[in-house]
Amino acid sequence: MSKQHKKLNALTLSGLIIGPILGSGVILLPPMLYNMIGNYSLIIWAIILLLGFIFALVFGKLATLYPGDGGVSLATKAALGKKYQLLTSFYLICAVFFGPVAVLLIAAKFIQEYFPNTSLEVLAFFVYVITYFLLLIRISFLGKLMLIVTSAITIIFLFSSINILFTTDHFSLNIHNISFEEFGYSFILVFWAIVGWEVIGNYSNEVENSITLTKAVVFSAIVVSLVYILMTLAICFGEFPKDEEFKLLFLIEPIFGKYSNIILSTISNILCIGTLILFVGGVSRLITSLQLTKISSKVSKNGVPIGALNILSIIYIITLFLVYIDYLTLDNLVAFADGFFIANAIIGLITAIVLFDRGILKYGAIFLTLLFFAILLFSNIFILITIFALLAFTYLKK
Repeated sequence: MSKQHKKLNALTLSGLIIGPILGSGVILLPPMLYNMIGNYSLIIWAIILLLGFIFALVFGKLATLYPGDGGVSLATKAALGKKYQLLTSFYLICAVFFGPVAVLLIAAKFIQEYFPNTSLEVLAFFVYVITYFLLLIRISFLGKLMLIVTSAITIIFLFSSINILFTTDHFSLNIHNISFEEFGYSFILVFWAIVGWEVIGNYSNEVENSITLTKAVVFSAIVVSLVYILMTLAICFGEFPKDEEFKLLFLIEPIFGKYSNIILSTISNILCIGTLILFVGGVSRLITSLQLTKISSKVSKNGVPIGALNILSIIYIITLFLVYIDYLTLDNLVAFADGFFIANAIIGLITAIVLFDRGILKYGAIFLTLLFFAILLFSNIFILITIFALLAFTYLKK
């Protein structure tokens, strides 16, 4: 790729990172977790955000050690060999077969009330059409655009949360006991909040230098953590109606009043599209770097991996059709994607353990590997079989 495309600085790269990492998770997870386990969600979020910060630093470090469109898979190749590079690449590609369609359906749900006569799957298709054309834009311009949009959304959530906390008269924290099953399921649920850092490395060829990428990862991780922490504190301590489930709308209504619904719908779709841009764009670059076929390796004049992007687009249309005929559901898609995301993350973490010298990131990678493996065991049984079958095939392959 020529130097003219390497124009992302720390701020514009942060624009590409923050919105997508928040993505659909920041819309769904805080209220969903609170409605499930109440104020105990504070403890879950404190743990997962700490782990997410370490996770971000580990994958950011790997991306700086081995920059390129192949992302962290390049580091895996150096540490474990070519066949494990292909394995982790296929795990990530499989995850992105399912995950983006789930995000599309989530985005469509937020705008369906404005199009009552249109099916969810058709709305999801049109959301993807918008995403597709955004992915054709030169990455440097897209980074600047997402920086502006992401900044506005981050400010809305931060100020809304701070406003709730400042207008609360009594702070009380009632934590009840939860079962081991609820605890484990809560972690599976909030894992979606830290998914995304694995593909940052796929944009390493688009940045000015490795220091730029490191700064962007650290800054983005701090902002993402701050948004989740303040939102969770506001949800747990805010004075909201106690006779109904918490809705995210409650958080922004005190400031935005009657415009809250349209603002939340707009924010939700922007964040979902941002997530799609990060994942679909990143994995398109990964597929291109593998040079599997002439078609999948095609790149446009703007540096867009157009061949891989078109292949993924066809897969998403087919998957949306399978959802439309009730062969797949949103729950299926999330479960399938999460299993492959976790498997991909585990190989990335093992890569870090092999490559890093003694230090906090190495020990952090060891701890996360054990934890993520435990979380993986709660995944869909068919996905587990597929993951371990691929691993066994890779191990036995000469």
